[in-house]
Amino acid sequence: MRRILRRARRGWQVFVVVLRWFVIPALPLRRPDPRTRAERTRGALEELGGAWIKLGQMLAMRFDLLPPAYCEELLKLLNAVQPFAYADVRQIVRQELGRYPEDLFRSFDDMPFASASIGQVHRAILRTGEHVAVKVQRPRIREIMRADIELMYSVTTLLDWTRFFGATRSRVLIDEFARWTADELDYLLEARQSTLLYENAQNEPLEHVARVYRAYTTSRVLTTELIEGIPLLEIVRAVRARDAAYLERLRACGYNLEQIVRHLDWNMLNQVYVFGCFHADLHPANLYVLPGNAIGYVDFGMVGRLSESVRESLIRYSWQLFQYNVESAVNELMHWLAPTPATDQAAARLQLVRVHEGFLYALGSEGELASAGLPDTFQPDARNPYTTLAVEIMDTVRRNELILASDIMSFLRMLVMLGTLRHQLATDYDLPAVARRFFGQLLRQQAESWLDPRMVLGRTYEMSVQVKRAFAFVEFLEAQQPLLVSLTGSYFGLQNRLGNLKRRVIGLGISVLVIGAGLYLTLVDPSEVRSIVPAGLPFEWVHFLLLGLLVLLILALVHHVRQLI
Repeated sequence: MRRILRRARRGWQVFVVVLRWFVIPALPLRRPDPRTRAERTRGALEELGGAWIKLGQMLAMRFDLLPPAYCEELLKLLNAVQPFAYADVRQIVRQELGRYPEDLFRSFDDMPFASASIGQVHRAILRTGEHVAVKVQRPRIREIMRADIELMYSVTTLLDWTRFFGATRSRVLIDEFARWTADELDYLLEARQSTLLYENAQNEPLEHVARVYRAYTTSRVLTTELIEGIPLLEIVRAVRARDAAYLERLRACGYNLEQIVRHLDWNMLNQVYVFGCFHADLHPANLYVLPGNAIGYVDFGMVGRLSESVRESLIRYSWQLFQYNVESAVNELMHWLAPTPATDQAAARLQLVRVHEGFLYALGSEGELASAGLPDTFQPDARNPYTTLAVEIMDTVRRNELILASDIMSFLRMLVMLGTLRHQLATDYDLPAVARRFFGQLLRQQAESWLDPRMVLGRTYEMSVQVKRAFAFVEFLEAQQPLLVSLTGSYFGLQNRLGNLKRRVIGLGISVLVIGAGLYLTLVDPSEVRSIVPAGLPFEWVHFLLLGLLVLLILALVHHVRQLI
């Protein structure tokens, strides 16, 4: 019962925030709100806190769903929060590892050096002398996140009705967010992802991934190697502030901004195109600069994984793009996009061609690009061309109501973050030359592996097995054709209808509970609501508004329940 009351109260808080930030500013009873809808959206998410801030952070990189103005505003959402008490840290460590921190470690700092919405990080030293970073999850954070996500599901029907996210169903988006949040809440998953990247980087002198100490790691406590280096965030802030003295000291110590960017790019190319597994959250707070301008990586809650077919498709796309073969690159990109009934594929393809032509013109001189046979319809762009390319691809996807695969979306989000870093640290850096060298080397290695006699026999056997399976599947489909034709339409139609009805009933039921709780609070404790009611508006109108809305929701709920049974 307490759980239901807590969720009803949280639902009422969401309802009040929506009234304060969206409904009341739109009423003609007061002066127009000078803030844009994007600014009000950010303010509402900040007031709600918890999972809502993380949802905003995810949406900030979804240029395929929201206009750029919304994404740019949501990028301002801060994840830094106040640390929780050390007494809670001690209890959680004891619950997870069996002993208190002072009994497990030689030393353990009681003050965290980093704090976020899900957990905080403490410096410690193992009994064997290794310096480590211990990330401890906040108390009750899983319950809080779960309750907020359930509320998000309750408003998906309204968002789909208003087409807030275009052709993308909001439930699909919340499903993605729920999976992303569940991954971040599971430190064992983060440990596995970190270990995979650590093993991939063993022969890469420019890339250092924090090692996981498995004996000190559970689903709520994660212990990794403490990377001692210069935080890239510190360097970025110095560049933004034009701190010449700091940058001169950096150069005197042998650090070079262009080499730092070059190594960031080389590591990214290696992670994506060789291993198909990459760090997907390249925020400068997660990166460190080490001696020799090598890059240290921490925080692997978000890691992108690419299938073999997608990885090979990305190689073809990128190679064609940096060879200035725009048509071929766009043809490869179109394989990643799924059209909807509202999509004009020819128009979308033409827009993507123009986006890529603009990107190439922003990179090189007119003479070089003209010699590549490109039209002169675009001029170089003074903005960051790499970030612009990823953003405009996602914006074209949104405007043409295309659906982009989630693994490609993760890749593009990473490109936006890396492109922003690149543009801040080394604006004159020549990425195309580095990319052509990388892909030339990669293609040579692939050709050599294909010609290796030790590999030919294995690949021939694999291909023969795949061909046999394909023929067997075709024969099976031919044999089942009459049955498939008769059953497919009725079965899938019924399943889709029942699934939609169940989701609507659940959403309406939660809405009835939330509005009912709100009406109850206005009658029992009206002081909480009076503060947001505009002056001159009779308080009784709020009662009638909530009562009328409650009646409509109950009628809709009854109607859908009858359809379901």
